Amino acid sequence: MIRLVLASAAAIAAISSSAPAQRSIDGTYLDQGGYVQITVGPCGSARCGEITRIVRNKPGETNRDRHNDDPALRSRPIVGINILQNLRWSDGAWRGQVYNPEDGGTYRAVVRPARGGGLEVQGCVTLFCRTVNWSAAG
Repeated sequence: MIRLVLASAAAIAAISSSAPAQRSIDGTYLDQGGYVQITVGPCGSARCGEITRIVRNKPGETNRDRHNDDPALRSRPIVGINILQNLRWSDGAWRGQVYNPEDGGTYRAVVRPARGGGLEVQGCVTLFCRTVNWSAAG
């Protein structure tokens, strides 16, 4: 019986030690291209990323959510929108949804810390994924 308990404890320790440790993604970032600033932090029991500032307007775009699928939301300001939603630590990454104001779509997201204090943000539809890197806002 003692051998079984010790073997079980060793197996649990081996599994636990092989799982990557949860890494914080809280902070402030600039999207790819440096157009908006996104602040990531707690929202309930998950993490969210909110657009907190427009650094510069993207050519042809406004400061409104004009591509949103919901016509009632197309006039809302971009600042204040949670583009990263319901991120929870699972299988070595933060997983949730990402909203793309450029096309109004919400996609499955995988978010990981990146070099230099940035974030790697991957948005996926079915099997097709696109990964972008956000730099740390200085």
